[in-house]
Amino acid sequence: MSKIKMPKSGETGQLLWRYDPKDSSLTLSGTGALPDYPIGQAPWFEFNDQIDMIVLKEGVTRIGDYAFYNCTELTSVEIPEGVTYIGESAFACCQSLESVTIPGSVTEIGEGAFESCDSMLALELTSGLKCVGAFAFSECVALRELVLPDTVERIGRSAFAGTMALHELVIPGNVQEIGDNAFNGCIQLSSLTLSEGIRVIEEMAFSNCSDLTKVLIPASVERLGDGVFADCLAMEQISVAPESEHYVVRDDILYSKDLSVLVHYPASKEEQEFTIPEEVRKIAGLAFASNYFLMEVMLGDHLEEVGSYAFARCSSLSFMSLPAQTTRLGVSPFHDCIMLLEIEVDPNNPCYSSIDGILYNKEQTQLIQYPAGLYDDDVYRIPDTVQEIAENAGYDAQDLEVLVIPESVRKIGDMAFAFCDKLRKVEIRVADPAQVEVGIMALFSVAGTARKLIVPKGSSKLYKKSESWLEFTSNIVEAKDKG
Repeated sequence: MSKIKMPKSGETGQLLWRYDPKDSSLTLSGTGALPDYPIGQAPWFEFNDQIDMIVLKEGVTRIGDYAFYNCTELTSVEIPEGVTYIGESAFACCQSLESVTIPGSVTEIGEGAFESCDSMLALELTSGLKCVGAFAFSECVALRELVLPDTVERIGRSAFAGTMALHELVIPGNVQEIGDNAFNGCIQLSSLTLSEGIRVIEEMAFSNCSDLTKVLIPASVERLGDGVFADCLAMEQISVAPESEHYVVRDDILYSKDLSVLVHYPASKEEQEFTIPEEVRKIAGLAFASNYFLMEVMLGDHLEEVGSYAFARCSSLSFMSLPAQTTRLGVSPFHDCIMLLEIEVDPNNPCYSSIDGILYNKEQTQLIQYPAGLYDDDVYRIPDTVQEIAENAGYDAQDLEVLVIPESVRKIGDMAFAFCDKLRKVEIRVADPAQVEVGIMALFSVAGTARKLIVPKGSSKLYKKSESWLEFTSNIVEAKDKG
């Protein structure tokens, strides 16, 4: 005789809850706020893979953090008028939830509230909402329709990142700030309207929107972060409202109004050469990212700064020359330029230098960039003066087979020589691995070839115990005595 499943119930904060296994429903009633919970600690979490429907009765005023996290079978939820806040990750990872209506009483949606709701097709946000939190709807990969009410004032970072099915978007004019990466990776977004009134668009807000072909920046926009439209490979036209006091477009290239900053060079622009105008003092971060056509960019003599990842993934770029006045480089300005053969530096530059086409700081204590396309020598012996290998310094070096790290090195940055798939041997001359700070995935490779780590005599046990060198544990050998 089968056991009858009985409803389970209890109190949580000021509310009552009841789970009924007959229809897999969870009902919450009473007056007051649903508390915040640590992840996986809501009192009904044991039913998280069975709950199909959630009913919140009138009187509930707040949905707490992680309240319904990972309810994988949830398909329907009723949020009543009167709820003012939806907490952090409240409905995150509810993989079967197809639609949700947010009532007008909700003024804020918390961080990650509906993150990774893979089946969500439609989202109705009602007038009254003011803030969409960071990651609130990120990775809702099936979301096709999104209407933002005029009351929204702020869209948090990565709020809708990875909503890959979204085709059309209108940002209303009440929005004061669009956070960094807010719509990053909306790869089918083909129509974007930015309304007059928007003031700030942060870094990479619309990056990797690969179907986006044109956009008009309203006059109200006072600040654009780096790479707002980076990796928008189909982008053909960026326009700026003529009344703008902050930005201007010349020859399809976006600049600050006074031309002192080159903000964005379209990835689809097909010229093979480009000379930076004399007025430009700074190239913004990610400004040229993923332009596959440029083979050479002439930096103006008055250029002072090149931002982080400014020329990232410019896969045809073969030569760069830093003038004497360029004294500030951001992180990895020439990252993953797989055809880059040489970086030349004016001898009068007070901050940077070049040896055999490889970029260092002036004192050669920091290795900044080993050109990814360098092929003259498959062995690279880092100079004995180098103390730091910068982040991404030799990332994706196409033909590098042997790397020698001198005794002087004390820091190896994140992904410094990652994805160097021909790299078969690394020799490090530092006797104690504890003396070297090694960044994340510094020498990571997906290539199947086993790589050898050669360490100083008597150091193999130390390196085999070191977490920084785990990927070499089975293939660490000691250097032979010099004879």
